[in-house]
Amino acid sequence: MWILEEGQILPYLRSHYPVFDQSGPVDIQCIGALEGEEKPREPDEGGLINYIFRVSNGKQSVIVKQGRSASRKNDKIVLPIWRNRQEYETLRLRHAIVPQYTPETYYVDWENAIFLMEDVSDLAQVRKLLCSGVMLPRLAEQVGEFVAASTFYCSEFYLEADLFRRLSARFRNSDMRSIMEDWVFLRDAPYLTHNGNPVLKQLIDRDESIRVCCYELRHKFMTRGEALIHGDLHTSNVFADKERLKVIDMEYTFAGPLCYDIGYFAASLLTQYCTACFRPFPSEGARRTFLSYLLSSLLELYHSFVEHFTEFWREDAKPIYQRSGGFCEHLARGFLPDVLGFAAVPCFPQITTSLTPEFAQLDGKARGQAHELCLVLSRYLLLERERWDTMEDAVQAIGAVTQIYLDCLE
Repeated sequence: MWILEEGQILPYLRSHYPVFDQSGPVDIQCIGALEGEEKPREPDEGGLINYIFRVSNGKQSVIVKQGRSASRKNDKIVLPIWRNRQEYETLRLRHAIVPQYTPETYYVDWENAIFLMEDVSDLAQVRKLLCSGVMLPRLAEQVGEFVAASTFYCSEFYLEADLFRRLSARFRNSDMRSIMEDWVFLRDAPYLTHNGNPVLKQLIDRDESIRVCCYELRHKFMTRGEALIHGDLHTSNVFADKERLKVIDMEYTFAGPLCYDIGYFAASLLTQYCTACFRPFPSEGARRTFLSYLLSSLLELYHSFVEHFTEFWREDAKPIYQRSGGFCEHLARGFLPDVLGFAAVPCFPQITTSLTPEFAQLDGKARGQAHELCLVLSRYLLLERERWDTMEDAVQAIGAVTQIYLDCLE
C-alpha cells in the first residue's frame, strides 16, 4: 500500500489523475495535523482518522483522501482501510440522489485506499460559523431535505426489497458503526481523553433513567435498519454559506433508523444553544437573536425532514406503499420521539468524555454552566420525549426550561 505523504502528492496525481494541470504553481495543504505536529498547517482541525490534502493550481482544486489502518491523531484507533471504499461509494450514491448537497467524486484507487473529491472550501464549516454567531438562514431547511432524500431513496419504501437488502449488506460497516454504538450511547471511548466535566459525569453515570433510555435507543440504532444513513451528521461535517450547502465525511454510513441523522444533527444545534447562553456576544439583544435562531432552526430542521420525506413518498414510493392509505402519516407521527431521543443522547458524551469546539471556547465557570444546562435539557428531552405531540411543544419546553435554569443562577 502506497502511504501518501505531501511530497508524493504531485507524482501520484501525475500518474493517477493526469487531468489535474501541474504546468504552473501548485499549492498543497494538509487538512489537520500530521503525526508529530502540534498544529495543523492548514486551519481545519476536523477529523481524527483520515489523511486529507487539498491540492490547488489556481484553476482546479481537489481533495485527496486516504484511509489507513492507523488513525491520523491517535494510534489506539485501528480501523479497516476498506472504510475508504465505502465512503467513496456512498458519496457517489448520495451525489446521484442530492447532487446539490453532496461533493462530486473524481477518482478512486482501491489498492491504496485513496479517492479524489470536490473541494468545498469555498464554503465554511458550519460548526465554526455557528461558534462565531453566524446565522445561516437556509441551514435547517437544506439539512432536512438532504436527510429526507438520502434516507427515503435508500430505503425499502422506494427500493425493491432485494435491492434494499443487498444495499444494507453492502454497507454493513460493523467496525465504524461500533464506534458510534459505544461512544454515543455508552460514552465509552477509551481512545479519547476524559477531559469533560467529572462531577456531571458521575451524575450521568449514576442516573438509571438516562441509562435505560440510552440502551433503548442504542438497541434501535443497532437493529432498526430502515434506510442508509450518514451516521455522523454533525456541524463539522456540513459546509455552507447563506445559499449553498455540502455534506462530507460519510465513512460511518450503514442501514440504520430513519430519524437518527436528523436527531444527531439536532444535537449539534442543542449544544450550540447551551454554549451560546454563556459565551460573549456584542449585546444581550444579539444573544437573544442568536438563541431564537437556534430554536427556530431546530423546529425548521424537523419540519423540513418530515415534509420532504412525505413529499418524496407521495411522488416515488413503491406501488405497494402508494396503496397503503395513511401509512406514511402514521409513520411520520412516530418520528418525533426518535428525533428527540437521538438529539439528547449524543449530548451526554460531549459533557463527559470529549471537549467539542462549542464547549472549548468557554472557560471555567461559563463552561461548567453550559455543561449543566446541556445536561438538564438533554435529560429532559430524553425522558419526556413521548409526551409532546408536536416539535413546537418540545422547542417551547426547551426555552422554558432554559429560562428556569438561568433564573436559578441569579
